[in-house]
Amino acid sequence: MNPEFSIIIPTLDNFHDVQEIIPCINSQTLLPKEIVIVDSSFSNDIQDGLDTIKSSVPMTYLRVGRAYRFDRLLRYIFSIPLLSNYKHQFPPGRAFPYEATNAGSEIAKYEWLAFLDAATLPVEKWLEDYWNFINSYKCDVVFGRTKYLAITGFQKLLRASTYGALGHESAPGTIIKKAIFLNGLRIKEGVRSGGDMAWRSKIKKSLKYYLPEKNYLKYSNLSLSLFPALKKFFIYQIYSSFSSIQHHIKDLYLLCTLIFGLILVPKWNYIVGWDSTFFIPHITKVFFISLLLIFLITFLVNRVVLRRSHERSWLANGFKLIFFVVVTCCIYKWNDVAANWVEESIWYVPHITKIFILSSLFASFVYRGVYFPIKNKINLNYLFPFRWVLVGVLGIALDIIKAPGYLLGGMIAPFVRRQK
Repeated sequence: MNPEFSIIIPTLDNFHDVQEIIPCINSQTLLPKEIVIVDSSFSNDIQDGLDTIKSSVPMTYLRVGRAYRFDRLLRYIFSIPLLSNYKHQFPPGRAFPYEATNAGSEIAKYEWLAFLDAATLPVEKWLEDYWNFINSYKCDVVFGRTKYLAITGFQKLLRASTYGALGHESAPGTIIKKAIFLNGLRIKEGVRSGGDMAWRSKIKKSLKYYLPEKNYLKYSNLSLSLFPALKKFFIYQIYSSFSSIQHHIKDLYLLCTLIFGLILVPKWNYIVGWDSTFFIPHITKVFFISLLLIFLITFLVNRVVLRRSHERSWLANGFKLIFFVVVTCCIYKWNDVAANWVEESIWYVPHITKIFILSSLFASFVYRGVYFPIKNKINLNYLFPFRWVLVGVLGIALDIIKAPGYLLGGMIAPFVRRQK
């Protein structure tokens, strides 16, 4: 049987990438029947430029929106019931990649869907081998397996501190039957990142799938400098907070933020000065009351206002929050409670707070600079003797920027969870 594939490619102001991926698709040993370009760019460069790209595979162009500054933020703000009457004053704006993929899948003409994005290039035998996997393993879905490439010095540092040299399971590269995908297995919309992870998790619970051992796709558009990388990870973490994924990572961010707050807040007035304009009366009480209020408000919004059920119990998260607070407070108050500030006491630990903070930082630094890259198959010759320090610094910087992104997303999530 000769399979008939429609390839879905979401795009956003990246005509250069489209120029590269179309010839790549045309060089497949098993050619698809069509390429669906789903565009929400600000400009018309992709729409106007498709006629200049030679392709033996027919191309279908679909415009699903037009990007402009703060378009998604405005969409969320004016989706609030009190402001929804003004929503029509703002154009739809851009479509996120998952939304574009869903839209392209709906107009696809053929039985099988194959997902890509413009910056992820498949090897020549991608479709042929994936079709063989479908037949050999009698599965419904074959997931993409993508390796991240690095060319510049900064890209190599970024790859070492994040994706590593391993291949990663990915939505780009995945093939699935159109009827199955459209029948309740569309990718979650309304999120910039994390939706594909939740989608793959859902598929694994309901369908037979296969993940190749070989890397069939290559992604080469890693950020070229520090600020764009930090911005990207911050934004991605906000949207990841909307999905029920990566709970252990989110808990780690919560833990680190609470520890930092519990150490800094009680000393704030001492640091800035009691007569300073930055002096905050009763700051410790305000801090703990604010934590309690955030927890209660989140619970009320989720359980009473939105009436949404969650995979994880709010009570369990509450106990974790309390545990984090208690542990940090015990460390902070140890010498006062256990030793009564008597330095000769066997229970007295000099500089326990500083030791706690520095030990945590050093452990994080070694983990991000040495253990994590080695685990992800980064060459030892690249890391040593000195480059592991830069990898560790970059890894910690990314973790620091992701933490407020997660917290901000966590506060916003209850109000946008119903966005489609």
